[in-house]
Amino acid sequence: MMKKSAMSLLTMTMSLVLVWSAVAAIYDWVPDKTKHGVETFYREVENSPIKEYKAVCEMDYPIEVLLEVLIDVPSYPQWMPDCMQAEILKEFNKGLERGNYYIHLTMDGIWPARNRDLVIESVPKTDWEKGVSVIRLKKLENYPYPQQKGIVRIEEFVSEFKFEYITREKTRVSFCTYVDVGGAIPPGFAAIQTSRVPLGTLLGLNKMAAETRYREAAARDYF
Repeated sequence: MMKKSAMSLLTMTMSLVLVWSAVAAIYDWVPDKTKHGVETFYREVENSPIKEYKAVCEMDYPIEVLLEVLIDVPSYPQWMPDCMQAEILKEFNKGLERGNYYIHLTMDGIWPARNRDLVIESVPKTDWEKGVSVIRLKKLENYPYPQQKGIVRIEEFVSEFKFEYITREKTRVSFCTYVDVGGAIPPGFAAIQTSRVPLGTLLGLNKMAAETRYREAAARDYF
């Protein structure tokens, strides 16, 4: 049975608006391709040469198991495309609403580009009654993290995971991202690098969630 604190969380989250877009895009999503059961999309972003990208699929895991993968920040390099290192700088977790962190990420720039880094805030919003969880990742503009030698700071970064209940053991998962990698990289090269990230992210998440430790952690933390 779910812990009593979950009931207060349900009350708190009833009024939350859970459908966010990564950026203030005004254009419709354009289907790109379907690969390994994952559908991918892209769309234009107003006043930007950079597109926003999205991937959608169904996974055979409960929402809480997928959440356990996302709050395991040090494991990100094992499954997130191009992630070389992930470190929690600060935690703001309250009750069952876990995963509110400041995180420093170091990303592989892909030759010939230099490696990138940034500090993001991870903000979860979950409505257990409606069966929807949204985790937004956004760059912190003024966090005083020292500039690393030979690494370029990412200019703009907004991403979002959305988990929607289908059945007790099946979840609809979507991931969208908008990234300006910064530096002197031509938009076309940056697009090639960024466009493959949503597909790789969902494939990596699906593989990672199969590890027994996440189901065990979900049973401990949520029930």
